[in-house]
Amino acid sequence: MSLFHVSITGLNRRHLTELGAKHRIIVVGHREKKSGEIEIDAYLNAQEEQWLKKHGYAVTRLEEVTAPARQRQAERHRDTAGRIKRGHYGDVIWGGGYLTVDEVERAMLLGERNHGSYFERIELPHLTWEKRRCHAARIGKAKGRKRTTICFISGIHGREWGGPDILVYFAVRLLRAYRDRQGIRLGKKVFSSAQIRRIVETKDVILLPQVNPDGRHFSMVKSPWWRKNRRPAPRGRGPKSIGVDINRNFPILWDFERHFAPGTVQSSRKPGDYETYVGPSAASEPETRNVMWLFDRIPNIRFFIDLHSYGETILYNWGSDENQSHDPHMCFMNEAYDGKRGLIHDNVYREHMPVADQAFAVKLGRRLAAAIREVRGREYRVQQSVGLYPTAGSADDYAYSRHMVDPKKAKVISYTMEWGRSRASTPFHPPYQEMRKVMREVTAGLLEFCLRAS
Repeated sequence: MSLFHVSITGLNRRHLTELGAKHRIIVVGHREKKSGEIEIDAYLNAQEEQWLKKHGYAVTRLEEVTAPARQRQAERHRDTAGRIKRGHYGDVIWGGGYLTVDEVERAMLLGERNHGSYFERIELPHLTWEKRRCHAARIGKAKGRKRTTICFISGIHGREWGGPDILVYFAVRLLRAYRDRQGIRLGKKVFSSAQIRRIVETKDVILLPQVNPDGRHFSMVKSPWWRKNRRPAPRGRGPKSIGVDINRNFPILWDFERHFAPGTVQSSRKPGDYETYVGPSAASEPETRNVMWLFDRIPNIRFFIDLHSYGETILYNWGSDENQSHDPHMCFMNEAYDGKRGLIHDNVYREHMPVADQAFAVKLGRRLAAAIREVRGREYRVQQSVGLYPTAGSADDYAYSRHMVDPKKAKVISYTMEWGRSRASTPFHPPYQEMRKVMREVTAGLLEFCLRAS
């Protein structure tokens, strides 16, 4: 059955919010028009399209995505074969085309071999379900407890192919510029040699390019729209019940049926749910535990960005509900508010975030967006993560929540960045010519972020 990328406008905000949580439409994002009307970016089949139209929603087809997605797979296979023939591995500047899962790992091996005094591979403890060993990396000259540490991760969702390529490209540009004592130019955005040295010599940058290599590999070679990991299906269930959404598996409001008002979050207890099965328990997945282990092993992490696609947004905490700063007891740890969270635009519950934290997160996010804009003029919006609908069990909310659960842990200013244009063809994995442009603009933003984060 063909899948269509569509925009949806509807009866009111409440009905649009229900598209994902209640009707299980694949909702990716939204934008508010100048008229105040909200437009939803989503994926559906023809049967779902007819149902929505029958019930008063306006649906506009943007692209039939099944055939173009298969084309992306064929292009990836061709580009990989070309790199193997030429002997070019792990450097997205040379080869072109999306890196394979193995090439991402090889890129980090080459980084350690060629830049060993300021690049360190970090072996993660938990094998994936398909027995892959993942590595993170630290970029930084020397070490020290007082060094600001910044963590970037990507590849939580299998179908979002470009995130790992972005972080490998970021590392290649930073490492080469530092080695050669040169600056970096990305469009109109220029970083001086002194700024590059300041990043590498005074801060630590932690990279985890592909959190979910099993899902990414499956998406690249089998099912282009695969989002989850590859956890085996429960006994007695078929292949449709494989996998868990890693970004619903972190231990922050994971038990959504208890914590949230009914029908407010895009999460599911059903292993057969194609998008957002939360897993059998919080942090049940090895990929989730690898990210958590990084925070525990490197307690000096103070800033965090989880790269996703798509929608050109920079999202700060919280994703569970709208923010408030006046009542610290109205927070995710207070069981008195169970069953009341997630109703947007109400006064019953809002998630607590101190004024200073939100102001700082917004300011730093705008710096990041301004650097991106200088590369080719793309406008990334800075906004609270909750957006159109709330989420539970996400990486960015987990990162920020740690210091509230345990005051001994560091406060981590956290973001989800949704890179890439919604109107690009197959925007989860756009044609590589477009992806190269995205890599350059996001790298500019991440470099600026590293300079400003302190």
